[in-house]
Amino acid sequence: MQLATLSSPVTARARATVLLTIAMAGWGTIGLFAHGADADPVTIAAWRCVFAVVTLAVMSVAVGAFQSSRFTRRAVMLTLSGGAALVANWVLLFAAFDRTTITIATVSYHMEPFFLVAIGALIARRAPSARSVAWLVAGFVGLLLATRFVRFDGLALDSGSLIGPLAGLGAGLLYAIATLLAKYTDGIHPQVMTLMQCGLGALVLLPFAGMLEWSDSRWGWIAAMGVIHTGVLYWILYAAARRLSTVTLAALSFVNPAVAVLTDVLLTGDLPAPEQFIGIAVIVAATLAITLKQEDHECRSRPEVEVAA
Repeated sequence: MQLATLSSPVTARARATVLLTIAMAGWGTIGLFAHGADADPVTIAAWRCVFAVVTLAVMSVAVGAFQSSRFTRRAVMLTLSGGAALVANWVLLFAAFDRTTITIATVSYHMEPFFLVAIGALIARRAPSARSVAWLVAGFVGLLLATRFVRFDGLALDSGSLIGPLAGLGAGLLYAIATLLAKYTDGIHPQVMTLMQCGLGALVLLPFAGMLEWSDSRWGWIAAMGVIHTGVLYWILYAAARRLSTVTLAALSFVNPAVAVLTDVLLTGDLPAPEQFIGIAVIVAATLAITLKQEDHECRSRPEVEVAA
């Protein structure tokens, strides 16, 4: 008989929360990399997949991820379905950046936490608590302020086409679907999951993508997106998704736009407007309120000592 203290599952959940926060912060810089790549959405997404495949193949071999994976029919189907949603999400997101302002695209895309919670509730057949929904709404209000969609002098409305905002909404919905499918996929190592999905993306998108210009530095921005934003950060996402609640995953999603705003500030050298300071503070408060409440619930709901054979 072996004793296991209560700290082990709580520590694993806390570690997953910290790692996913880091991943979300990393994704907050992707607009900078997409701007540096200066290519069409399909080309960026396709070559991002290629660089991610190479990275993940090396990582998977190094840690023995293939040997530790169980390729059941259900797991493979969920992984490939999530991959299709994930790659389509990238194309739509880059299209949104291309067809509307970064502010409008970001706000449209980050309806994703609400899609995530709504679909998760349907799957689990259990509604989230009113408190969690209230904090998610507060996080979204913070997003509106942080991106200056809502300003003290009015709204940042786009008088042009609805294609950009609709692409952003579609991307957010597809990201939510990919995240939830990963949450319910067992057996396949997260690195191998991401490798399979990026391999699918490369096969589907490369025939429609342009060639990279190896003589200039623009391909390096796409390579970085493949290695860092995809190979490393999606591995973290899929590993964390299996340990965190749907509401916690949704709350942590707001870290992404908060960091995007700060990244833009660092690039331009302009101080955030008052509403942006308020918005980022609200996002931080909402994220902490949900994640810390979840940790506290886990601590109180588990017995002090578990006995394992």
